[in-house]
Amino acid sequence: MKLFFFLSKIYLKNFLIILFALTFSATLIDALQHFDSIEGFNRKVLYFFYIFEDFLFFVYPLALVFGAISSFYQLITKNYLIAIYSFGYYPLAVLKPFIAISLGVYFLFIGLDFTNFAYANANAKAILSKSNKIDRLNDLFFKYNNSFVYVKALDSVEKRFYEGTLYYSKLFNNKKRLDSLIHFKSAKFQNNYWVAREVEVKKIKYNKAGAPVGYDKSFQKSLKILEGYYPKVIKLLYEGKRLSIYDGFRALKLLNRQNISNTKIVAALYNKIVMPLFAPFLIILIFLNLPIHKRFLNKAKFIIYSIGVTLITWAILYSFNMLSLNGAINPHFGQPVVILLLGLITLFMLIKRKRDANRL
Repeated sequence: MKLFFFLSKIYLKNFLIILFALTFSATLIDALQHFDSIEGFNRKVLYFFYIFEDFLFFVYPLALVFGAISSFYQLITKNYLIAIYSFGYYPLAVLKPFIAISLGVYFLFIGLDFTNFAYANANAKAILSKSNKIDRLNDLFFKYNNSFVYVKALDSVEKRFYEGTLYYSKLFNNKKRLDSLIHFKSAKFQNNYWVAREVEVKKIKYNKAGAPVGYDKSFQKSLKILEGYYPKVIKLLYEGKRLSIYDGFRALKLLNRQNISNTKIVAALYNKIVMPLFAPFLIILIFLNLPIHKRFLNKAKFIIYSIGVTLITWAILYSFNMLSLNGAINPHFGQPVVILLLGLITLFMLIKRKRDANRL
């Protein structure tokens, strides 16, 4: 247990230093580029804070690996590693704190991604655009079951539609035709439904030949419509912005129910949930290829190779995410396949190391 806390202290220290150094540097560069266009000290502080949050999510998997590399280098050059092995500890005992902390940080950020932390980038852009919130979308047109919906404006903060029309269709002689139009002045999202007010319903009439011959008009004070179309999900689908994991799953459920392509949502969720898992796998692989004594350690080669492999792996995963978002490849065959291969290689190396140790 003492060994676990000793190694955890070294790794956490290096990880936090690298994490905040990378995040602060990237945030400072971005802030210096945009501060001139932001009015007021308070808005500049808020912008810096939101961008800092956004970069934290972006760089933490890299910081996990770089922190481990720095810790491994420290263990070897200060002869900690050979001393640990001389007391009869196995390599897995040394790896345990690194795996535990990397997975703990991963789950911490996954948890934060269910909150408003996921929208730090959107809040920063809102400040940059000199508005309090990016909360209003105009001229929306989307599908709902057997109907299409047009809305003049959506206020996602107030959860309200303004001036909307639903175009319901049904089959007639194996052909879709317009069945009715529902026009409303406004609608408020309540309890999983949009409650429309001042509703005008036009029921289209057809003759036996299927030709329209007019319509019947009726009025209702309120009407429940668009079940499950959450305001944030509509905003997400329409703008294609970054999303929280929770809203991502809600959007995925909605798209599947509407038989609409979910490629972008799946790619975005994989990037948040699957992609960061390369960190613990790379930490294990780098450790398994380390020499025990500093005499056998080529410092330049170790640093270049370990950092190079990390950046190349991250770049491959990021490229697959971009290709998936653009629809060039199926998201299920992008990042998940890379992580699966990395996991299989790691498992093979662990089994090989254990087999070699049993022979000695």
